[in-house]
Amino acid sequence: MVDTSEPIGPQAPPQRLGGDAGRIQWRIGITSAVLLAIPVGLLSALSGGMSSILVIAGGFGTILLYRRRTNGMTDGRMGWRLGAILGMAAATIATAADAVQLLVERYALHHAAEIDAQFQSVAQQMADQALKTNTEAMQQAPQLVHAWASFWLSGNGHAAIQLLTATIVSLGMVLFAATGGAIAGRVLAPRPGTQRTM
Repeated sequence: MVDTSEPIGPQAPPQRLGGDAGRIQWRIGITSAVLLAIPVGLLSALSGGMSSILVIAGGFGTILLYRRRTNGMTDGRMGWRLGAILGMAAATIATAADAVQLLVERYALHHAAEIDAQFQSVAQQMADQALKTNTEAMQQAPQLVHAWASFWLSGNGHAAIQLLTATIVSLGMVLFAATGGAIAGRVLAPRPGTQRTM
């Protein structure tokens, strides 16, 4: 007689709880990143610059929130992606908050003179640096170098300084947030031999 108590044919491999670490549930991941990007971005704007520790912690927290909402597994690659999303969202919020703050201080609080003085100081340093580091160009095309230095002292130069600063800070936020997410993804990844089966 044939024993029918055991299934005939190859058995399916045991399933791991929490799904595949390589597949991201994007809706939950993006929502988790944006929720944490709001306080990270606002705190970065209020502090007057990017806090690397705050942004790294935001990337780490995004992975923690994602794991709690999905009960899923993560790895370093997944953490890097979700952390980068947090960084982009936080950078957008911080840049927008900085722009609103600048408009309020200039037009509502009438601090235009102080703001222009700060920009003028930074622009003067950049213009002096351009003149000092381009001695060879000064000898060959002095008018071009002076025009470049004069650009930083103009209104357009002030706008370029603000845009350049926002770009550098935004790239830094994305990099640090992605790093924090990658660290969390690796630290919280399941270890071989500890995976449970159903």
